[in-house]
Amino acid sequence: MRSANTRSLFTLASAFLFYTAHASNSSACPAVWSTIAKDLKSSFSGCNNNARSAIRFAFHDAAGYSSKTPVYAPASGGADGSLLLSSEELQRPIENPLQSFQPWLLAKWNQYKDQGVGAADIVQFAGNVGIRSCNGGPVVQTLIGREDSSTPAPDGTLPNAFGPGSDYETLTQLFADKGFSTTDLAALLGAHTCSQAFAARQIPRGAAQDSTPTTWDNNYYQGLQAVHQNKKRDSNNDADNDVADGATWSRFGRPDNGPGGPGGPPGVYHFQSDINLSQPNTSVGSEMQRFATSLDGFNSAFVDAMGRMNLLGIPADVVSGFVDCTSLVE
Repeated sequence: MRSANTRSLFTLASAFLFYTAHASNSSACPAVWSTIAKDLKSSFSGCNNNARSAIRFAFHDAAGYSSKTPVYAPASGGADGSLLLSSEELQRPIENPLQSFQPWLLAKWNQYKDQGVGAADIVQFAGNVGIRSCNGGPVVQTLIGREDSSTPAPDGTLPNAFGPGSDYETLTQLFADKGFSTTDLAALLGAHTCSQAFAARQIPRGAAQDSTPTTWDNNYYQGLQAVHQNKKRDSNNDADNDVADGATWSRFGRPDNGPGGPGGPPGVYHFQSDINLSQPNTSVGSEMQRFATSLDGFNSAFVDAMGRMNLLGIPADVVSGFVDCTSLVE
C-alpha cells in the first residue's frame, strides 16, 4: 500500500500528464462562463489592481497543495476554492495582500453560483483572465469542473517574499513538493512582471517589481540580472549569496537607496526571495537568465507551469471530466 505522500505524488503526476494531453471540446463550456468572461475582462481592463489580485489569488489558492501534507478530497488543499470560502485561511498573515480583494471575488461568485458556477473554478478562471488582461499576457489553458472546499488549506505551503523562508533552498524545496521543477519555478516567478506590492513592510506600498507593470514582458528578469551584474549590495553580502533575512532590498537589490538609484528605472523594488532565487550560479537563476533574453521561452514555460498550477492536488480521474473553456479567456 502506498504512503499518503507517495499516493499524493502519483495522483498529481497523473493529473499533470492528463493536463498535457487534455483536449476537451470547448463547445461543452457552459454558457454562463461566456457572461463571466465578459464581466471579468471589463473589471480587469488595463491590467489593473483587480487583475493583479486575481492572478495572485489563483496562485495562493492552488499552492496550498504539497506532497508533504495529508491527502484529502477534493484537492488536498490545492485548487479547491478554499481561499475564497474559508475565513480561517484568508486571515493568515501571508494572505494579507488578498484580504481586501476576497470580498470582491466572493461577490462575483455569489452572482453566478446559482447557475452552477463553482468557487474553485471562478478563482482559477479569474486568474487566467487577469493574466490575459495585461498587454501581451499569454493564454493559459482553462478547465472547468473543480469541486469546492471550505476546509482551510494546510498552513506553511506558500512562499515568503522576505525574511525566514525566503532563501533559495527553502523555496526550491517548497515548489518541488508541489511537483514543480526549477524551470517551472523560474517561469512562475515571471508573473511578477505585472506585480505591485501593497502589504510588504520592507518596500513602499504599491511598489512594482517590473518597470512596466501593466505589460506582460520579460523586463522583470532583466531587472534581476542587473542586481547581480551591478553588485549593488550591502558590503556584508556577496551578490551571489542569499540576501540576509530581514534586509530591505530596493531598486534592483541595493538596500534602502530609494527610487532613482543606479541600476534601472525608478520605482522598481524586488522581493528578497526573487533576489535569492535569481542567483546566476543556480538552476533557477540560470533559467531566469534565459527568460531575460527570450520572451517566447518565458511565455511557453509559464503557460505550461500555470496550467498545471490551476489543477494542483486534483486527481486525474476527476480532471478527465472537466470541460475546456480556454477560448473564453482569449
